[in-house]
Amino acid sequence: MRVTIRTKLIGAILAPLLAVYGGMLVIHYEMGKRQAVHRAQRHLTDLAASHAARLDALFLAARQAAVSTAGAIVDQDRLPDNRWLDLVLTRNVRKVPYVYASTAAFEPNAFPGLTRRAGREVRHVLPTPRRLRPDRAPPGKTAPGAGAGKHPPAPPSPKRPAPPAPPPDPAPELPITRTDLLRAAPKFFEDGWYQAARARTAPFWTAPYDEAGAGGAAVTRCVVPLVHMTEQDADEHFIGAVTVDLFVAPLQRYAARAEVEGGYGILVDADGLIVAHPQRAIALHANLAALSEQHKLPALLDLAVAMRSGRSGVTQLVDFHTGLPSWVVHAPLRSCGWSFAAVIPAEQIMAPVYETLRRDMAVMLGGLGLIAAVVMAVSIRLTRPIERVAAVVRRLATGDLDARVAGPRSRDEIGELSAAFNRMVADLKRHVEALTRETAARKAVESELRVARQIQAALLPHVFPPFPHRTEFELHGTNVPAKEVAGDFFDYFFVDDETLALVIADVSGKGVPAALFMAVARTVLRNQAAGGAGPAEVLTRANRLLAAENSGEMFVTLFFAHYNTRTGRLVYANAGHNPPCVASGGGVAALNGSTGPVLGIFSGRRYEQREAQVAVGDSVVLYTDGVTEALDRQDRQFALRRLQEMLAANAASPPQQLCDMVVQAVQQHTGESPQDDVTLLVLRRTR
Repeated sequence: MRVTIRTKLIGAILAPLLAVYGGMLVIHYEMGKRQAVHRAQRHLTDLAASHAARLDALFLAARQAAVSTAGAIVDQDRLPDNRWLDLVLTRNVRKVPYVYASTAAFEPNAFPGLTRRAGREVRHVLPTPRRLRPDRAPPGKTAPGAGAGKHPPAPPSPKRPAPPAPPPDPAPELPITRTDLLRAAPKFFEDGWYQAARARTAPFWTAPYDEAGAGGAAVTRCVVPLVHMTEQDADEHFIGAVTVDLFVAPLQRYAARAEVEGGYGILVDADGLIVAHPQRAIALHANLAALSEQHKLPALLDLAVAMRSGRSGVTQLVDFHTGLPSWVVHAPLRSCGWSFAAVIPAEQIMAPVYETLRRDMAVMLGGLGLIAAVVMAVSIRLTRPIERVAAVVRRLATGDLDARVAGPRSRDEIGELSAAFNRMVADLKRHVEALTRETAARKAVESELRVARQIQAALLPHVFPPFPHRTEFELHGTNVPAKEVAGDFFDYFFVDDETLALVIADVSGKGVPAALFMAVARTVLRNQAAGGAGPAEVLTRANRLLAAENSGEMFVTLFFAHYNTRTGRLVYANAGHNPPCVASGGGVAALNGSTGPVLGIFSGRRYEQREAQVAVGDSVVLYTDGVTEALDRQDRQFALRRLQEMLAANAASPPQQLCDMVVQAVQQHTGESPQDDVTLLVLRRTR
């Protein structure tokens, strides 16, 4: 897919802006979310605490009434009479909001002369929760919380001789019945609330239960144990209990009507029972722990633990009632151990954050659109000259060397680029024309070099084995030129029936001059060797002829030998060439060094000759410096020692195999094209 510079320019400008805008939006969102959450938690915690305090006021009023009544009874030194008890209990029923009944129960021997259980009960006649409203007390009663902290005056101390004066009887408002407790509940002492009072010394509230006398309405009972301290053993003895029964329905209605920011309120007792809930099937029938297991909500169990422990706080969970992610803000009712909780959908809390985010997104998109329009207009104006240059470049790519950038000559970088491009195309056209001419000339030279290489290859021996009818020796040679033509050469020919002449030479330099000098040296050497003279005399004559025609710039190193095919005697002369090696089963030995200077420089010099004996199975290896002086990438030479090690390890190998192994080893050593010609000539005596 082709991406224009205009697209890149627009992307390069808009991408950072979009990243900055996006980063600011994310940061703003996170900060707004944290602030909203903090504000919501603080506000909702205060709201839940406020509702809990209002509900707690009802429990506190009933509890204080029961505690006050219990204190007045315990201070007596004898059993109060029924009239006094009825007046005190009646005050509890009439003055405390939403109280259904109040009782006082006594154990045998609680007071002197009391030999059996006794007690009094005062309750409303047929009041039901349906006839009570949380925002208005029954006729004759104060509003919720108004009577909190007010109790009937305590009777005189039991140390006073006169009986206590009963509190004034409140004016009757609703029908009230006063009954002997044993008559109303003959086995009250077996009830759970009474048994629990035996084991406690502090006031407590029972779980809500249905009261048959109140038309089946649910009530909760505050129980205050009556404890008397004996003078004999200074121990506390349970003597009875005072109770105050509170209607649950007003509490439920208050929780249902509580304003909780689009959510709803619930009321939970000290055991985790849900007392108030929008679903009637849940209120007074479900427990938080059971609902947690039923709906697979571990957070609900954590909420139950927190509420039962009397802590306030905020819990986030999925509401099993609505199925929505919600917040539950709860606060305790200190006087009874219950808790009020407000359940609010999370989206209700996050709505301001989302609204702000939408507003910021609209502003961002609008600003981004405006910036994009400006960037596009500017980029079109800036890139139009570049497009013209690109079009001309495409024409140039097709081979049109007459393409030129036209249009206004601006003084900016585009104008400079256009002028430079036009100059470049003109120079390129001239260069291409010159290159075309040079290429044609080079092709002609390369053609001539190919012909020269073919001529040179024809001059070098290339048929192996060269003398198949001669079984007393094996012979093989190879030449790998560094350029198209080589300066190295090797040769062999019979001087007589038993004498084989061996030649290997290395002309100074490379390329065509070395090849020409090589051809001349080969011709001169063959001509001088044809008369049957010894190696030293042949080199002396050849040197005189080459030096006479040479300007002093070219020379050749050369090894020339006569090998007797019958006796294995090797007579040789060495004109500054690398000393050949003789490989045998016992190792590798190098023939003595030079017997005279290089050919073609010193015309008056004479050469000496030496002899060596080649045993059956030995191989005479002639080579040029392109083998031993070949360099690798670290400028390390192949070296004579490595060549001798290869020859010693493969002394019994045929000459062709030895040549191939050496050439391959040199090529691996250099790792690229050889820097010098590589030439080898190997003679092996077979019998």
